Amino acid sequence: MKKNFILFFFFLTATLGLAQSSKQKKVALIIGAQSYTALPALRHSLADARDMSATLKAKGFQVESLYDPKTKREIKDAINRYFNSMRDQDGAVGIIFYAGHGMQYEGENYIIPTTATLQNPGDLEDYCVRMNTVMAVLKSASRSLNILLLDACRSLPTFTRDSGEQGLSRMNAPQGAIIVFATQPGKTASDGVGKNGLFTSNLLKVINEPNLNITDVFKKVKQEVYKQSGEKQLPSVEDNSIGGDFYFNQQQATATTTTPIKPQAPVTTKTTPENTPKPTTVVSSSENEAFIGKQTWAVKNLDTDHFADGSAIPEAKDIDVWAKAGKKQQPAWSYYENDPSNGEKYGKLYNWYAVSDPRKLCPSGWHVPSDKEWTEMITQLGNDANQIKATTDWKENGNGTNTSNFTGLPSGFRNASGYFFYSGANSYWWSSTEPNPISAWSRSVTYKNGVVSRSFSDKMLGYSVRCLKD
Repeated sequence: MKKNFILFFFFLTATLGLAQSSKQKKVALIIGAQSYTALPALRHSLADARDMSATLKAKGFQVESLYDPKTKREIKDAINRYFNSMRDQDGAVGIIFYAGHGMQYEGENYIIPTTATLQNPGDLEDYCVRMNTVMAVLKSASRSLNILLLDACRSLPTFTRDSGEQGLSRMNAPQGAIIVFATQPGKTASDGVGKNGLFTSNLLKVINEPNLNITDVFKKVKQEVYKQSGEKQLPSVEDNSIGGDFYFNQQQATATTTTPIKPQAPVTTKTTPENTPKPTTVVSSSENEAFIGKQTWAVKNLDTDHFADGSAIPEAKDIDVWAKAGKKQQPAWSYYENDPSNGEKYGKLYNWYAVSDPRKLCPSGWHVPSDKEWTEMITQLGNDANQIKATTDWKENGNGTNTSNFTGLPSGFRNASGYFFYSGANSYWWSSTEPNPISAWSRSVTYKNGVVSRSFSDKMLGYSVRCLKD
């Protein structure tokens, strides 16, 4: 039997802020449904739920666990208790995890209790919980960080078998939320061969790693699932988060990221990754160029509204226009928050379809660097982000030394739905390399981290572009 995994992360952090408190309230509701009476029993749901409960308890969460709920009312009552725990909180962290059967019908997603009997479409309303109901509860507790994880196995009752509907349908993340699909919407995924399902097993492993904020956790899990499934299962991320970093492994991450980094790059004692050469200094620089090793980089992010052949790149001010361009795989650009003054400072944000357009995004004599070229530059600098960060404008004095003259500024990004995040805190740059049809390799730097991160990102995102000389 195939198991369809889907993960929705709702990241509602209007007042959370970027620093975490050791006294921060953390609440979790864990639901596992496995012993079905009218649908096929599942193999991993209870193990997934129990392991998630144990993991979150160890991380200081106040956990309520609900195993094999028989009715819609049991699940809704538990969700209401979660809401009551979160409704008056500012800056708390809440997680709802559901592992069990789930399905879509006519665009609506449902989670299914263990005694549900589904013989016609009307039974869905009688016996199952609409995902829209869960979303409304989370949205009402929007003064805190709310995370919803839905690990649901698709089973199609008779009345859906001829509809062609697969998996669970795509859901639009509200503002301040992140939705992560453990596989692409409408597709099925591997059931896994171990104690836990493929997606959940990787999630449980990655959230125990130090120095990974919530965004890094998503990226790492995506990479592991894609690799372990033989490149057949690719999680997708729709990010509408409003800023803020959350670390499951907070103490270890804090200890790591606050270690001072010495500013003298040519003679540094900073520990670098295995097999990374010693940093190489910039041999020279000019007003508009930075020479790093054998490469020549522009010292500003790209700020053009046309391709190299002179044809216009469409500007997407409206969020719907931006989202539509990404879904249609069409090039688009915007200023951060659609403010031209941000363009003067940070350059423009481009989706990857502008990067890959054959009309070429960078001016004549320059190109968007490949993943390999990014790696070459970062290796030259010993993966020391401080050498490429500007000496001003980074949040909480997270400035760099800029010894490379790269002058990286915290330009933020635009998510697939058109919302803007992290200006002043993080910076993201595209590469020209795509590991799969949906994602492209990128690099990012945060205000609180001394390394440059490599990850593959949804091509619909809006990132900065830094050109490299041919």
